[in-house]
Amino acid sequence: MAGNFQTGGRSPRTFTIDPTGRYLLVANERSDRVVVLKIDPETGALDPAGQLVNVPSPVCLAFLDRTNWHFGRHP
Repeated sequence: MAGNFQTGGRSPRTFTIDPTGRYLLVANERSDRVVVLKIDPETGALDPAGQLVNVPSPVCLAFLDRTNWHFGRHP
């Protein structure tokens, strides 16, 4: 990634990059929202993806790998 970018909220607490490497998600704790930004694959520049998710005081972001989940039974 290159440069600086406004996070679209107050008090960015944490961020994470999605497993595809195409999006950066920012948890803005004091504005109660998660903002999704697109990552340019060639330059690393960030652009708004137009996605805002309202979440009360987000402080952690994680992607879960559901490929090995077992529902209703133990592995």
